[in-house]
Amino acid sequence: MRNSLLFFILSSFFFNCTSPTPRANKKLVSEIVPAEKDTFHLLCQYWQLDDADNPTPKDISFSDNGIQLQSGITFMTDSIVLENPRGEMTYGKFKINGNTINVNFDNGTNAVYKIGKINKEDLLLKRTENKKSSELTYKATHTYWPDAGKDPFSKQNYQWAIKPKKSETAAEIKNRAKQCVQFYVYYFDGFVAGGATTVSFDALPNCFNWYVGGITIQSEKKLDKKWINSFYSKEEAFQARQMLEDALMKKYDWDTTQTNWLKQTALVLQQIHDGM
Repeated sequence: MRNSLLFFILSSFFFNCTSPTPRANKKLVSEIVPAEKDTFHLLCQYWQLDDADNPTPKDISFSDNGIQLQSGITFMTDSIVLENPRGEMTYGKFKINGNTINVNFDNGTNAVYKIGKINKEDLLLKRTENKKSSELTYKATHTYWPDAGKDPFSKQNYQWAIKPKKSETAAEIKNRAKQCVQFYVYYFDGFVAGGATTVSFDALPNCFNWYVGGITIQSEKKLDKKWINSFYSKEEAFQARQMLEDALMKKYDWDTTQTNWLKQTALVLQQIHDGM
């Protein structure tokens, strides 16, 4: 299998911009935003679970047979909620009334979340579900997708990550690979729109190696198990990997005037998607 590399040489000023490193500033903001409109705006992002009192099994992050599961929640601007987008996913509809969020999940269960605190950095929720209450502390990812149709975690945009029940044709495998690329276009866009300075790929199905100024495809030996699990079989996952490797062999326009590596990467990913 030939090795592919899409690497872009950028001018020296580029390396002064943001890079994929852990967030350094963890200063907490204690002010609670009282206005419901502002609360909705703050709420609509991906929140990573940081701590839990009296947790349920779905509130525990762990690695299962090499597949990482991470607890969190994302609220979308069309009032769709997804619990654990990086774990065992559960979709539903939510409605805010004051500091109360009522959720009706697609699986028929219901939950009530009481907002104890919400600001630019933290979200504290008390969830009551099946007569069990848990206090959940989330950290903001500083993401925002104003158009729910371009939220990477929407049912339509995240469908590619759900393992199919039967073997797929070459065309279906290619479409799943294209959807993966589009997912990451929207993913990067959300970090740009939210003003994030760092980005995390932990527990996401992923076949890419990300660099400031470059993208490569993971080798078959190091291919992410969670990404493999998005396909019917390892063989079909390898087929999709090869399709993406072939796609990266083409030439793409890299905007060297853009100093935000997140936006630069999203623009190149969109070209890759459109060229497949």
